[in-house]
Amino acid sequence: MSPTPARALVISVYLLVAVALVALFVGGLLGLPGLIVVSVVAAGSWWIEPLRHRMDRIRHLGVAIVALAAAWLVVEVVTVAPTVLDAFSHLLLFLLLVKLYTRRTLRDARDIAFLAFFALVAVSPVTTSAVFLALFVVFVVAGTWLLMSRHLLGEAESVAASAPRPSSAILGRDLLTLSLLASAATLVVTTLLFLFIPRIGQAALPLRTQAGRIVAGFTEKVELGAFGEIEADTSVVMRVHLKEWVGGTGPAEALPSLRWRGIAFDHFDGQTWTVSKSTARLTLRRQLPVPFPIHRYYGGPVLTQEIYLEPIGSEMVFAAPRVLRLHGRSDFVTVDDLGNLLVPLPAARLHYTVESEPEVGDPRRANLADARQPADPRWHARFTQLPPIPRRIATLAREVTTGSAGRYEAAQRLTAWLSRELTYTRVLERVTTLDPLEEFLFVRRSGNCEYFAAALAVMLRSLDIPARVVNGFQRGEWNPYGEYFIVRLRDAHSWVEVFVEGAGWVTLDPSPRGAGETPGGAVAAALWLDALRLSWYRYVINWSLHDQLAAADAVRRVTWSGVATALTLPAVGRLPRVALAVVAVVVALVVVVGWRRHRTTASAPGTGVPRFYARALRALARRGLAPAPGETAREFAGRANERLPAAEEAVGCVTAAYERVRFGDHALTRVEAAVVDAAVATLEGDDMTSRQPGVK
Repeated sequence: MSPTPARALVISVYLLVAVALVALFVGGLLGLPGLIVVSVVAAGSWWIEPLRHRMDRIRHLGVAIVALAAAWLVVEVVTVAPTVLDAFSHLLLFLLLVKLYTRRTLRDARDIAFLAFFALVAVSPVTTSAVFLALFVVFVVAGTWLLMSRHLLGEAESVAASAPRPSSAILGRDLLTLSLLASAATLVVTTLLFLFIPRIGQAALPLRTQAGRIVAGFTEKVELGAFGEIEADTSVVMRVHLKEWVGGTGPAEALPSLRWRGIAFDHFDGQTWTVSKSTARLTLRRQLPVPFPIHRYYGGPVLTQEIYLEPIGSEMVFAAPRVLRLHGRSDFVTVDDLGNLLVPLPAARLHYTVESEPEVGDPRRANLADARQPADPRWHARFTQLPPIPRRIATLAREVTTGSAGRYEAAQRLTAWLSRELTYTRVLERVTTLDPLEEFLFVRRSGNCEYFAAALAVMLRSLDIPARVVNGFQRGEWNPYGEYFIVRLRDAHSWVEVFVEGAGWVTLDPSPRGAGETPGGAVAAALWLDALRLSWYRYVINWSLHDQLAAADAVRRVTWSGVATALTLPAVGRLPRVALAVVAVVVALVVVVGWRRHRTTASAPGTGVPRFYARALRALARRGLAPAPGETAREFAGRANERLPAAEEAVGCVTAAYERVRFGDHALTRVEAAVVDAAVATLEGDDMTSRQPGVK
């Protein structure tokens, strides 16, 4: 059995409250213990009807509640709540619970709907979860259902007291179907407004600034000597969508050296790699929304990446080396002479686009004037700097590289030796008191990628070859459904960049990581859901004015292309015939629809107020006569005959025809329709005089 209007109203109220609570939980404004407690308290109000009657008798209850809420809000903002948005959310929860326990009138139900809506508004700036879309759809459906139920009950209260209330009448499936259709129409209109109203993308103020979590897999220094087991965390760090691959051969996702560079280090103190204090930095600023030029283009293929970064505790910009241009929301970016990119604004790091020139082919074939080693001896000393190191490390480096034709070949030999002779492991332990690198190379002979990178860089520098250590991420897992890489915490990686004369800084990776770990790939369903989540972020959360203009330009180009195709010579000969056929079909449809509408409104039974009766009512209304609420057509006709005796015959004819058409499943014939039209014309004439009440 379907619910009554009153029951439907109650159900929709609690649905809206549930949506509000789940939304606050998804947005991080309500923890799991708080969600459980508040849900239990809210559910308890369903059965506390006697309490509502008692609370209605308490004088000045509303004033006391408002004063208590205001006082608690002030106290929480000053002492407890981390941000104003948290305090505002708690105030919403307090008011929701109060309204649930004091709900008595239709206005209270409306107020609860408004409070639930404000909860969604509070969550919208602090979440990018696709769950918010489902919550919004449920809110629209439940809210529409509430408004319709409230309207039915409100109309029932406006009827005379003798009329029965519809609370015991069955609501049926019609109203629910109508509410679903209205909700669908609302979502369609909302989508159109979203697409066409100018936006700037993520324009909401950061009302609840959260400190980004520190990513365990990526650090802004490389420190050796730690021990323990490194966990392979599968949390997603970023998603890298490959937009364009210009000038390259084969698919871009198949590039063997594809990595996401984060930060490079130039100083080693024997245990830790860091960025030296002498590093030169340059802050680039812009006045127009154009890409930042980062490095000079060398003439190779260009890879364009669109990166969606999760909030992490780093200011670094991740991208495939070498970055040529950077385009994001920040109006300034800092570049240092190590090639590191920093954007201090957190919101600007969540989504950006970079153009990179990947390393393709043998770098020794390059002969670029801009990629020569500077003549400044301080530059060479900086990238060959070493603290006192064990002598056998340098001896090992010379032994491995004996007979090398050049510096790059020596670097390749060291890289191959480390990958071949040592093993990769996430389990780190100290077994001696030797220096970390000496123990790694000669005793333990196993370690993680940081040990491999640090060892290669130190051995290269011991041979007077400029080198530096780099931290970033491996390529990640390819998602074919969205054509992007899913990069996780377990993909954090360290490698080395060596300077090659004529080619600049070139990547070398000595870590045999592929043989040391075999993480299982995600199943197809998980990849599809992740692609759906990225689409939600790209096309909803991140939809901006630039996207609107690009979409409008795409529609314009497609339209003009279609017109140009249609106007080609082979199509011109068929155009008049096709156009004539289309026009004929449209005219036929208009004629059929118009004829059926005329027949329905003029003489069809049981489909509403017939046109002739509506004309009669308008004619009588001009003389001060209108049906009263709850008055039948026959009762109204009797009252009209008393006021207009001359119209008695016409009113009777029109009323009888109305009852036959509306309730008797009868369609007027042409003769009957002519008689009724004549009666209506009589009522519309000016030869009738009205009789005042009480005058005979």
